[in-house]
Formats: sequence, C-alpha cells, structure tokens
Amino acid sequence: MADKAENAKAFGAILAQAWEHTPSFICSNDEYIYCLFPVDDTKETWIEASITFPDGSLDKKEIPPIKAIALLVEELKVLPTYGVECIVTSKGKLDEAASKLAALL
Repeated sequence: MADKAENAKAFGAILAQAWEHTPSFICSNDEYIYCLFPVDDTKETWIEASITFPDGSLDKKEIPPIKAIALLVEELKVLPTYGVECIVTSKGKLDEAASKLAALL
C-alpha cells in the first residue's frame, strides 16, 4: 500500500486531470477531495477518485458512464452536509483543494 505522501502526489495529478476534462465534478471539504470525470472525449470510461484526510487513503476506479451518473447523484446527496461551496468551480478553489494535499506530504 502506498504511503500518504505518494497518495497525495498521485491525487494531485488526478486532480489536475479532472480539471482539464469536461464534464467533471470536483468536491473538496475537510474530510476528502472527490473527482469524477471522463477519461477522454468518447466519455465511455470515467474515473472516480477520492483522497481522505487525515489518513491519505486514495481510491481510484475506472467506471462506465451509467455508474458515473449514479455516483454523481450519490455525491450530490451529501452536499447539504458540506454546503455547495465545497464544489470546485474556479481555479482558485482548485488551488485551495490542491493545497490540502500538502498536509499529507
């Protein structure tokens, strides 16, 4: 199993990749950062990835689009707990999310 620092570096790359793909969903809060995005323009394969704090556990899966939609719906259900401000919608928010990874290094 990879250590926290390795996971943080790997997730940093995933986070950058998610930001570059459309459509993508990125959510960042004090407990985890979550990404859901298509691998390429065909949108036939999606990546779901998350990293948790403070343990640095990384989870990454390739999934079909129908599963991606179902997982997005599940993630949206927790927004009342964390607030809509946890959705990463700007480069500034992306930078804030990425800076949280430094705590794992």
